[in-house]
Amino acid sequence: MIKKALHFGAGNIGRGFIAPELQKNGYELIFADVNEALISLINDKKSYEVNILGASSDSNFLVENVSAVNINDEVKIKEILETVDIISTSVGPQHVLSAINTVKNFNFLKPIPFLAFENKYRASSIAAKEANNINKNLVPLDAVVDKIVPPHSSETLNVIVESYGSIFIEDSNHKPLQVSDVVRYGNYENEFIKKLWLLNGLHLQLAYFGLANKLTYIHEIFENEDYIAFAKSAIESLAKAYSYKINESIDLTNYCETILSRFTMPEVNDELSRVARNPIIKFSKDERFEYPLRLLIANNENIDTFKKVIKHLNRKDFNDVDGFDEFYYTFQSGLEEFLKDFWKISEENIQKYIERLS
Repeated sequence: MIKKALHFGAGNIGRGFIAPELQKNGYELIFADVNEALISLINDKKSYEVNILGASSDSNFLVENVSAVNINDEVKIKEILETVDIISTSVGPQHVLSAINTVKNFNFLKPIPFLAFENKYRASSIAAKEANNINKNLVPLDAVVDKIVPPHSSETLNVIVESYGSIFIEDSNHKPLQVSDVVRYGNYENEFIKKLWLLNGLHLQLAYFGLANKLTYIHEIFENEDYIAFAKSAIESLAKAYSYKINESIDLTNYCETILSRFTMPEVNDELSRVARNPIIKFSKDERFEYPLRLLIANNENIDTFKKVIKHLNRKDFNDVDGFDEFYYTFQSGLEEFLKDFWKISEENIQKYIERLS
């Protein structure tokens, strides 16, 4: 019997990453989207090619037997839900609630996993909680996803993706995808922090370091030996902080090397100004910069790259970064006031922070 998957979001991530994994697991895929032109193209072509960055054509593969429906077509959505085996999303964090609201009242007769493949903390379970009164057989499973899919022309369904990909699902009795080189199950909290700090946290440090050195793209950092040294030092410190966070000494060498290698790809055109945007959120307390820095200072570890980034932030010359002007105001009264007002550092710790960061 053919298994069926309903996936909300037919964009680059949905087509280039989630769809191939669902296909590998034997699901016949139906996309739900709002873009009528894209829906028509999918229903006309029924398949598309996924191309791997930097690989030979032999590595490319087809995603086949796909179809699409408009999210607002209630009749067709209901027909699909009668035979669906899994529901997933890649619509952007702000639209997950809308997706789950579309399906929450259907009378599912068996457990149906709901996986929001989004770059947001516990996107599935939070959306389910916000939706209220979802069908008891709709089972939210939280996942951490990681894949670079560069922008491309909307005139074709074909997608270009990096070779690396990771789907980490919180361990439970429900396992809708088979364990593979991409799919794993385990401790969600630890995996989310690992990605947020070591991948996103490094990304953020490299963005401001690169912009301060008049670069445009992430990969340009890896064309200079001194800049490479900064990147390696940054991720080593972040890995050390993560070990303190989970209270366990683990070898993250391969994971760190993989991240650094991924950032070297010029084909991605990863703009530093894009990565650096929304600093008031990314530098906030408990986020990817402040929390690991807090643990490193508490344990007298190396914070050289954090210190350099703080120094760069005191310069008001990031005009191309969305949200930087608003964030810069937090520095106007000096480092001490920033630590007290923005990060809420206690009086007993403030001097230690100033000594380490000044």
